[in-house]
Amino acid sequence: MTDHAQGSATLIGVGDVMIARYDATLLDPAAPVLQAADFTFGNCEWPYSEEMGDTHPVEAHLNDAVEGDDLFTPGDPEAVRLKGRKGFNVLSFANNHCLHAGYRAFLRTMAVMRESGIAPVGAGNDIDEALAPVYLERNGVRVAFVGCTSALLPGTHAGRRTPGVAPLRRHSYFRNPNWNDWGLAPQVGTLVDREDLEALCASVRTARENADIVVVSVHWGMVEDRIAIGDYQREAARAFIDNGADLILGHGTLVTKGIEIYKGKAIFYSLGKFLMKGPRPTGEVPIGVTAAVGKEARKGMAAMIAIADRRITGIAFAPTFADEQSRPSFLTSDHPMFGEIADDIASISTAAGFSTRFERTADRVIIG
Repeated sequence: MTDHAQGSATLIGVGDVMIARYDATLLDPAAPVLQAADFTFGNCEWPYSEEMGDTHPVEAHLNDAVEGDDLFTPGDPEAVRLKGRKGFNVLSFANNHCLHAGYRAFLRTMAVMRESGIAPVGAGNDIDEALAPVYLERNGVRVAFVGCTSALLPGTHAGRRTPGVAPLRRHSYFRNPNWNDWGLAPQVGTLVDREDLEALCASVRTARENADIVVVSVHWGMVEDRIAIGDYQREAARAFIDNGADLILGHGTLVTKGIEIYKGKAIFYSLGKFLMKGPRPTGEVPIGVTAAVGKEARKGMAAMIAIADRRITGIAFAPTFADEQSRPSFLTSDHPMFGEIADDIASISTAAGFSTRFERTADRVIIG
């Protein structure tokens, strides 16, 4: 952690961190950067426990569909401790993988996080805990994190007495491009669930009253279209900002997505996969979707946020790339992949209709 003046700090936000197969070296290349930040965020995309626990019914049927051993078993809790040692101090646990091993592994994962100096967010013993902001303070800067997911399996949302995740569900509908184009294939639109959105906006407002900076983490997105941002995503992200959020950190798709600036606040629609060591080697084709998970899914970005006078004063991203052993690194401009990733983010942001400006420096891309 870098020493900063009172009221100043740095925040790093990466995307999905999946360590279904433990390897003690996975975070070694990235650790110096992760450890240097005051607030280091990621999405914990796997459950961990010393024992199997209870398989969720949906996962049980998915296990039936694949050959060999079960896919959805808990990982080694040492993976959580590794994240803590290598710099992470806040992790979202709101995603479609967190309940793969049932309630016991779900709750054990969060317990190990806390033992490792990591604050879990977006999940809990009940809906109140899952929705509650988590607060971290460094150098006199108090940052609140609110977490939720739109990618969740049936029955994994938290309830009044039920463990689970904070949901941000969406609803799909068909629409015709034009009222008289009745003979054409309809387009698909999405709407955010009004009750979920209001519950999360209430959490954001609470966080706004009790923190200098409010960060919202969302596991969401459209996997098979490289550029597309769902209507429900745009609506929810802007609602969070309208209710007091300063920064949106999106993740959940296999690849990165565009960046939008709304009312001076940054919306990272997907930071991509920071580290993906799945239960099995997946090669170029994942199970159940038609998007690639080879080299493209190893490209990512990290939100690099500067804080001074207890407010965000600089927004940038650092391109990241994971090697064939799934070990991510933060790239500098002399790496050939730096420009490739920077160009890609600028291109897909423009294609998504965003007017975001980008300026490259030696180790990051400044966002304006």
